[in-house]
Amino acid sequence: MNSGLYAALSGNLAAMRRLDVISNNLANANTAGFKGDRLQFESVLASSKSQSQAAASPNDSPVFSSEIFFTDYSPGPLKQTGNTLDVALDGDGFFVVNTPQGRAYTRQGNFRMDSAGRLVTSEGYEVQGGGPITVNGGRVDIDAKGAILVDGTPAGTLDIVDFQKPYALQKLGEGLFIPANPQETPVNVTTTTVQQGALEGSNVNVVAEMVRMIETTRYFESCQKVVRSYDDITGKAANDLGRV
Repeated sequence: MNSGLYAALSGNLAAMRRLDVISNNLANANTAGFKGDRLQFESVLASSKSQSQAAASPNDSPVFSSEIFFTDYSPGPLKQTGNTLDVALDGDGFFVVNTPQGRAYTRQGNFRMDSAGRLVTSEGYEVQGGGPITVNGGRVDIDAKGAILVDGTPAGTLDIVDFQKPYALQKLGEGLFIPANPQETPVNVTTTTVQQGALEGSNVNVVAEMVRMIETTRYFESCQKVVRSYDDITGKAANDLGRV
């Protein structure tokens, strides 16, 4: 295949993947605790270098064929909700929840009480505080350290942990993360404060994402025009050479 056509097609595929990520970011712009994804630009440069060596190494990856996306873990804005079971982390770390697949970690603090009176996530996963936390009572208070009082009686303390930076975590969906290395052990966090009656918003900047979407759409259209040009050239060459 013509190297120019190969590069244009690879650019189309990269643009489609980038649009998928941008669309997902925009769809979760109002999701509590959501962390947006980004394209790792260095990988694009590395792929471009491989393309320049294509003649000598035909097995090298084409331009834009091995793009890598990463998660932006910067904090989102804290928003006051006034809901007793809404909690936000002001600082590093994650809440610990128990899922059918094991422990997972989240910044999404819109908790609720299930039918058994336990503190759970919006999806029904148990929030951990040395085990399940029962909050069945009239008044629930959560202090800055995550200690929970139900009608003045201690009910547990929210487990708040963190991982070594840069984070090597995988998204599970529903605002949950797990370490990419199952052997990695989280550490307890003591410097982060808990705010009751507040939620951490998504860290997605809607305006910036819309700009990226427009740029990516125009880039896709440019690559598409290149593909059509090569297709026209190939068609003309085949027809004209056939006449000669």
